[in-house]
Amino acid sequence: MNICLNRATAGGPMPLEQFVDLAAAAGFPGADVDLGYATLKSPAALRDLYASKHLAFGGWGPPDFRNEEKKLTDALPLFKTHAKIAADLGIDSCATWIMPSSDRPFVENFQFHTARLKPVAQVLAEFGLRIGLEFVAPWHLRRKFKHEFIFTPGLMLELCDAVGPNAGLLVDSFHCHCAGVPIEEITSWPKEKIVLCHFNDAPKRPLYQVEDGARLLPGAGAIDLPAFFAAVEKTGYTGPISLEVMSPDLRAMPPEQAAKLAADACRKTGLMK
Repeated sequence: MNICLNRATAGGPMPLEQFVDLAAAAGFPGADVDLGYATLKSPAALRDLYASKHLAFGGWGPPDFRNEEKKLTDALPLFKTHAKIAADLGIDSCATWIMPSSDRPFVENFQFHTARLKPVAQVLAEFGLRIGLEFVAPWHLRRKFKHEFIFTPGLMLELCDAVGPNAGLLVDSFHCHCAGVPIEEITSWPKEKIVLCHFNDAPKRPLYQVEDGARLLPGAGAIDLPAFFAAVEKTGYTGPISLEVMSPDLRAMPPEQAAKLAADACRKTGLMK
């Protein structure tokens, strides 16, 4: 598994060249990827950019499927271009998150997500790629809208089955913690059903008080991250594992300081050399 810097931790909206430099300077083995760079320049330029810094490719995302259906339909041709590039470069790590509550009743919302995500999965399937769906578990988000929706891996795998055979999980240590997923359960998931992984830490407080935007760097909270890594590795997963720490403290820092602090935390906890 290659630990990758995620833009939520440091880098935000900076151009990809700067983000790659940021990740490499901090000592990360990889960085999340923007396929738009390859369409703007060339697939070779994207490959060479990461190779020049000895970085592995991290995760990337599909077009927005949550709003107007026409916007998704209009975005699919470009997404198909991105999927072909990703396949040529061996980047099988396209994933997105699913909101755990909605104003739609559960069954209606399940059908909505199935209908919107199927075309995305089908485009990826054309090129032998998968789509990862992230279960999001903090209590406050499960109660944000009228009806609770999927927030556990078991139910998310049910949605994956409805979306297509190439749909699997985006597994995040924070959401596993908030959903109360036992570490041992992770080892039972087929590696083919794990598309991407994220990791981070959570405050030591009751789960109903843990909020999504207040994550911690590795070693600062309640999650046994070495055990999480070991469980994911035991499944046979060998893809990227992206450090995603959504924190107001990190956002307030210069990107270079935030990235270095994040990398140092990974080293101190033995997750990264």
